[in-house]
Amino acid sequence: MSWMTDRPLNQFALPRGWRGRLAGWVMARTNGTEVAEVLGELGPVRGRAVLEVGFGPGLLSRALTGAGARVTGVDPSGVMLRQARRRAPGARLRLGSAQRTGGADGEFEVVVSMNNLPMWPDLDAALDELHRVVRPGGRLVLAWHGGTEPTRRTLGMLLPAAAAERVLAGLRARFASAELSRTRHCEVFAATR
Repeated sequence: MSWMTDRPLNQFALPRGWRGRLAGWVMARTNGTEVAEVLGELGPVRGRAVLEVGFGPGLLSRALTGAGARVTGVDPSGVMLRQARRRAPGARLRLGSAQRTGGADGEFEVVVSMNNLPMWPDLDAALDELHRVVRPGGRLVLAWHGGTEPTRRTLGMLLPAAAAERVLAGLRARFASAELSRTRHCEVFAATR
């Protein structure tokens, strides 16, 4: 179930079987622009310990390792784990979730999640966990479809204003600062611990 819609998750949210492999193929071919925008929002990552939550088919993991980050990633889908390991062999990828990352307290300088925020079952538990694993002074970046120029494909997936406010309020309750900004194709929640 999703914290936002209170509906069961679909193949894009929790890919399984042949439909999950197909969903991963679609994501790998349609999310490239968003990956570049999110990478730009993170700033320099060379040498930094980065946790990617919900790595999907591994596009952002590959970009992060290519930029010199020390990448750990968690995703609840075994199908996505196999696809991402092929795309980003330099990343340490494993099964896990936003609520259960398996990371140590303050282990990561940067935590990033792209295009899976509304799919988390429990927003508050996830934000608690991500706050726990970000070291003091570290950043959390959560990106979702939208931005100033959403694509036709993503128009039906935009975050409702009430959901965006709930995320922002949750971040502000846990982090020293938090803001919502927009790139061309993404809504970006950024918080500093």
